[in-house]
Amino acid sequence: MNDESGQPPASDDRDGERGPPSAGYILIGAMILALACFGAYFFVLKLIDMSRQEDCFMSGRRNCAPLEVPYDR
Repeated sequence: MNDESGQPPASDDRDGERGPPSAGYILIGAMILALACFGAYFFVLKLIDMSRQEDCFMSGRRNCAPLEVPYDR
């Protein structure tokens, strides 16, 4: 938009230059990145488990449930 003189309004952002992001934005970005990595890790573990079960079923076995071994010994 132009003002009455026909010139575009002056902006305060000094020709598009901006200062460094604040610490709050950096912290939020780091938390989002950490949460995404954490979720991706467990998603990949679940895909690996499903792949192993599928391989077991495709080989014709009937008892493909994972065995839980007690660690008390």
